[in-house]
Amino acid sequence: MAEIIITDSNFQNHLVSPQGHAKGLVPRDYSTHPQGCYARAKPFDIGLIPESEWQARLDDLKANKALLSDYRNVMGLNGGPIPSRDQNGKGYCWAHSSTSASLIVRAKANLPFADLSAYAVACVIKNFRDEGGWGAESLEFIAEKGIPSSEFWPQQSMSRSNDKPATWENAKLHRITEWMDGSETKAEAKQQMVTALLLGLPCVVDYNWWSHSVCAIDLVSVSPFQIRIWNSWGDSWSENGTGILEGNKAIPDGLIIPRVMTASLV
Repeated sequence: MAEIIITDSNFQNHLVSPQGHAKGLVPRDYSTHPQGCYARAKPFDIGLIPESEWQARLDDLKANKALLSDYRNVMGLNGGPIPSRDQNGKGYCWAHSSTSASLIVRAKANLPFADLSAYAVACVIKNFRDEGGWGAESLEFIAEKGIPSSEFWPQQSMSRSNDKPATWENAKLHRITEWMDGSETKAEAKQQMVTALLLGLPCVVDYNWWSHSVCAIDLVSVSPFQIRIWNSWGDSWSENGTGILEGNKAIPDGLIIPRVMTASLV
């Protein structure tokens, strides 16, 4: 199926998916959770890439097959794509977006695929309730405790029996050890997001208009402005789980960027 493109003119058609997929974003309140409130995060500290350089850098990434989607497409089992996460009807997008970004950080570091389970993150944060949240909430947890693989916490399981010491010993192998908290100002967030994507860093992006948190993996086009997002609605959504946001709909209301993850082989 052709990749879905969501624009300023058609976004209302995509507020509810035909399959009735859940979302779950609770917009981050920057008055109570300002930049700097997360102990393991630091402000965005990379020099911004000037907009005049965006197209040339994008052309170079495409020519060298070095987009983050290129890594995703070959770093799964047996050289295939990494499977999309699937929140399976729960309001856990905000944990899946960070988990997807963690998978991309591992792929970019040439680490083998680990089937990381976002439900572990969401269930523990929300005490096993089906509740929404925002991206930074989950990434701070991943920085502290990590994400277990599905061997220790099966995908989409909400069983409390998963929450045991062996699970969190495994999770320590998959911790984000460095991440940046982006600007709450949309114009600055756009510049930071593009800079990160052009440098090979995935972005956890929260969209209030969509009530949804996803993982941004590519700058697709400078004009019109388009980014590719990796959703958490399984591989059957759009084109193998990825779609394109265009124009104002691509500029996030919340932005966090994981940079470094524990270099474990399992």
